[in-house]
Formats: sequence, structure tokens, C-alpha cells
Amino acid sequence: MSVERDASAHDVARQAVRGSLYSLGASAVTVTLGFVRAVLLAHYLLPAQYGVVALATFFVMGIARLRSLGFDRALVHKQATEGPVFETYLAFKGTVVLLFTLLSLAAAPLIAHFYPRREGLLPVMVALTLIIALAAFNQIQETALQIRLQFREIALVNVVAAITMTVVAPTLAWAGWGVWSLVAEQGSGIVARGILLWGPLRAVPFRPRWHGQVARWFWAYGRANWVNANVGYLLDRFDDFWVGTDLGEVALGFYNRAYEFARYPRRLLANSLLTVMTPVFARLQENRRALSQAYFRLTSLLVRVGVLVGGLMVVLAPEFILWGLGPQWRPMERTFQLFVLYVMLDPLLLVVGHLLLAVGDPHSLARARLVQMGFFLPAVIVAARVAGIEGVALAADLMLLLGWLVLERRVRRFVDYSLWRLWGVPLLALALGLAGVFTFVRMYPTLTWAHALIKGGIFLLLTGGIMGIWEGRTVWTMARELRGTLVRH
Repeated sequence: MSVERDASAHDVARQAVRGSLYSLGASAVTVTLGFVRAVLLAHYLLPAQYGVVALATFFVMGIARLRSLGFDRALVHKQATEGPVFETYLAFKGTVVLLFTLLSLAAAPLIAHFYPRREGLLPVMVALTLIIALAAFNQIQETALQIRLQFREIALVNVVAAITMTVVAPTLAWAGWGVWSLVAEQGSGIVARGILLWGPLRAVPFRPRWHGQVARWFWAYGRANWVNANVGYLLDRFDDFWVGTDLGEVALGFYNRAYEFARYPRRLLANSLLTVMTPVFARLQENRRALSQAYFRLTSLLVRVGVLVGGLMVVLAPEFILWGLGPQWRPMERTFQLFVLYVMLDPLLLVVGHLLLAVGDPHSLARARLVQMGFFLPAVIVAARVAGIEGVALAADLMLLLGWLVLERRVRRFVDYSLWRLWGVPLLALALGLAGVFTFVRMYPTLTWAHALIKGGIFLLLTGGIMGIWEGRTVWTMARELRGTLVRH
């Protein structure tokens, strides 16, 4: 039995490595295009226009989250793409998406009534509601592709959608479409995905049927996930809602852009790798040793990338905002820098959440998110009044730290790893790297290209050098293991 289990783990590892290569390759393309698109849009649009779309997104996505019973994660846990489980999944998901789409369309005029000064809020909410409904149906095919470990097809869909968005959104912004260029950015990507997923890349037919016993299992699984999804959404977006409501759409525009740019490490690595690793976690849930190795390797990579990217974000924020986005965005500089802790912790919490869902334990995640919500909601309200969007950014950082501390103990029920090996060297390297840069800035407080290159070089040399010297052998060993997996299979 042990030999068979190890052989199965090796096979999953092989598919995970190949899937990771596809996913990372696609992620490199999509994140690069997304960054270029974001910079171009920032040049053509105003902070207030971002604020209107961000506020509309909060309400539309909030209503959509009310239907989040974790059907997709439950299906991954069951590893089913046919039979009673899959047929009931289709029936459950289709019914719930339709009902909540109608609810969102009905609620949009009432919500817009309470924001009479936010021009365009109602039509934007209606458009986003229809876009999100199509995205939910696209997820049926994407989930089936994940279960079958068909990561090449998923990568293709992501790249095509990113190219479409990068052509459509900046073109419309340049043509003067304002907020509608941001709506079209989301809509064009979802439509492109739908054409591929329900056309040439369709993995499963849409044949819903109701099976009572299976439906009861989905409901039992989904109740805890409903808490996860909705509390998680409040944790993710309540700050947008409160900033837009209390401080106005201009402040929300600044905060939203700082927040979105801070999430790029998550988009670059965490989202793409979790597309591969979540079904892998589910397949390895009976093999603690293999699951621990997969979890630690993924989180170690994310911590080290987060340290490097987060540190560079602090160091180069003035130059990036002034030269990359334009002088109109300079008020968000300090907020952008304060998101450094968010950059490091957000991907890790995403991994922990996917691990717990993959092994069938959504309850621990739900409890942790309730603790986070109890802290975050009042913290945002107070911080916004005391320190504006900078205080809200700090509240978001502390909320993530609290969540990670709570979940770190829960996740050890399923995996084994060393906290020192995960965090010790990267945090030491980050502290020394930032100290070196700040010493240089105090001596030469200028703002030129040469100055920016030197700052970035000092940080990478110190931080990357320390991690390389201290952990070089470990990284090399892990690289050899991955290479050996590919060679053997």
C-alpha cells in the first residue's frame, strides 16, 4: 500500500510540475499584460472613475457572494466530473446563479438611490451583474479542467482573456469611455473565456440532474463555505466600501489602485500555482508526508517572492508612482508602501484556505475569518477617521497577520513544517535590505533614474544575497528534486 501511495504521489508530482510550468508561463504573460494595462488606464482615467467602479463592484460582488456555497471547491474535493455528484453540482450551481443574478438586478436601483452623487453607479452595477453571472457559468468548465489536471488548456484561456482585455480596455479609455472602459475590461475577458470554455475547450456537457442525497452533502459542505466566502469577501472589500462611503470616490480611487498593485504578487504566483496545487492537495490528502512537502515548497516560494517584491515596492514606490502612473497619483504613495505586509501574507492565507478546503475542513477557515472580521470592521471605521486611507491600509495588514496566526495552528493538523525555515531567513534579509536602502536615501535624497536603480540594486543585493548564501543549498536541492521528477516521468 505504501509503495502504491508513493507511486501515486510521484505521478501527481509530475503532473503538478508540468501544470506549474504551464500556469507560471501563462501567469507571466497575464500579469505583465495586466500591469501594462493598469498603467495605461491610470494615465487615461481619473481616481474618481476608479472609485465609482470599485463601489459598484463591492455591492454586485457582495450579492454574488451570498450564493457562494463552495460548489466548485466541493467538486474538487470529490474529484468528480461525471455521475450523480457532477450532475447535482450543475443543477445546484445553475439554479443559485440565476436566482442571485435576478436579486442583484432588482437591488441595484435601491442601492444607487443611497448614492445620488455617484453618477453612473446604477448602469455600472447592472452591467457588472451580467458579467459576473457569465463568469460563474464559465467556472463550471474551469473546475472540470482543474480536476482533470488539464492545466495547459487553463493557461491558454488565461492568456487569451488577458490579451483581449489589454486591447479593449486601454483603447476605450483612450477614446474617452471613462468608467465604461473599466467595465469593458472585465466584460471582454469574461466573454473571451466563455467562448473558449464553452466552445473548443469544453470539458464537460451541461446536463444538470437532482440527486437528493448528493444535494444534502453539497449543502452540508456549503454551509461552512458560505461563511468563508461571505466573511472573506467582507475582509477583502469592506475597506473599499467604507472608504468610498465615508471618504469619497477620489479617496477610494487612490486606495483601490494602491491595493490592486499590492496584489500583483498574488496574481503572479499564488493564483496561478493554486490552480495547479489545489487539486494536488485534494489528491494527496491521505498522504501526510507528500502533502506536507507540497505545502511547504509552495509557501516557501511565496514567502521569498513576497519579501523581494514587497521590499522593492517600499523602496521604489515614489519613482513607480511618479513616472509610471503620473503625478496625479502621488497621494497614494504612503498607502502603497504600507501594503508591504499585505504583499507577504495575502498569498499565504490564500494557500492555507485552499488547503483546508481541499482536505474537506472549511470549518476551521470559517472560524478564523470570523475572528478577522471581528477585528477588521471596527478597525477600518476607526482608522479611516483617524488616519485616512493610510490607516485603512494598516488595518488591512493587521487583519491578515491575525488571520495567519489563527490558521497557522489549525493547518498543522494536516501538514508538518518549520516556522523558522519558512520565515526566519527571509525576514532577516528583508530587514537588512531595507536598512541599507534607507541609509543610502538619507545620504542622497534625490529622485532620478540613477537613484532608483541604485536603491533597487542595494535592496536586491543585500536581501537576495543573504537568502542566496544562507539558503542556496536548500533551494538547489528542491530544484534537483523537481528536475528529477520530470526526468523520471
